[in-house]
Amino acid sequence: MSWEISERAFEEAIEAALLRFGPDAYEWEAGVLRDAGVAPYGEMPPGGYRRRETRDYDPGLCLLPRDVVDFVLATQPREWKKLEQHHGTAIRERFLQRLAAEIGRRGCLDVLRRGIKDSGAKISLAYFRPASGLNEETGRLHAANLFAVVRQL
Repeated sequence: MSWEISERAFEEAIEAALLRFGPDAYEWEAGVLRDAGVAPYGEMPPGGYRRRETRDYDPGLCLLPRDVVDFVLATQPREWKKLEQHHGTAIRERFLQRLAAEIGRRGCLDVLRRGIKDSGAKISLAYFRPASGLNEETGRLHAANLFAVVRQL
């Protein structure tokens, strides 16, 4: 069996590994990206990312706007309602601009860890694994985290 050694093959292997076990996983032919089982680290299976196209990415905001808004709507509808009362029909654009500005000012990691505050609303951008399974809501929020991969921006 010969392996293709190229940048394209490398990209495909990375994308396939990230998409593995997720809704957008590739259906591979035998011998390509062999099943390695669960990674020997952590408790989470590898992969589970969603595939996004270049057109889904907003280069001005450096975000996947649809994914960000869908995540906030799914996990924090009350906070979104507060923003909606303040921003009205411009809520989506205003929120995304604020998020991009906060990432530019504080950095991505800090925004993921601490979220953002806007117009009386506290918006979380990630939910970390709960310490125990006693609180079902924290488990549900953690499961709502969305990871995506975009090739060749």
